[in-house]
Amino acid sequence: MSSVLPRSNKVLLVDSDVRTTQRLATLLRDDGFDVEVARNGATAIARFARAPLPDTLITELRISFADGAAVARYARSRRPGLRVVVVTGYPHLRVPAELGNPPPLLFAKPLDYARLLEELRLPLLAQDAATAPA
Repeated sequence: MSSVLPRSNKVLLVDSDVRTTQRLATLLRDDGFDVEVARNGATAIARFARAPLPDTLITELRISFADGAAVARYARSRRPGLRVVVVTGYPHLRVPAELGNPPPLLFAKPLDYARLLEELRLPLLAQDAATAPA
């Protein structure tokens, strides 16, 4: 297990592929993230109706009951500027304008986990540096 991460490491992981989702959730937890899993878009949207809100949304584009773009738009209506990561087997479906700002990070499957972890840690490290005593 990696070193303990600072606060603001809550991740909502949305994907209907159970095996892939479980594996990614385990890896993220092992690296210090607080991970919740939603198996469909409706569950993900409902999660953004209660506090504390996740700090990062990781979603597939093609999920049942609401696509990943709809989940991202709703999530950002509840938490503007939310970090959105799209991990998909369908990267050609991505339309940047429909996912809002700031633009989401896009990862094609199979996932490069080391690169994802690096991207997820960047804002946490910056937050740590900003709050460290001089």
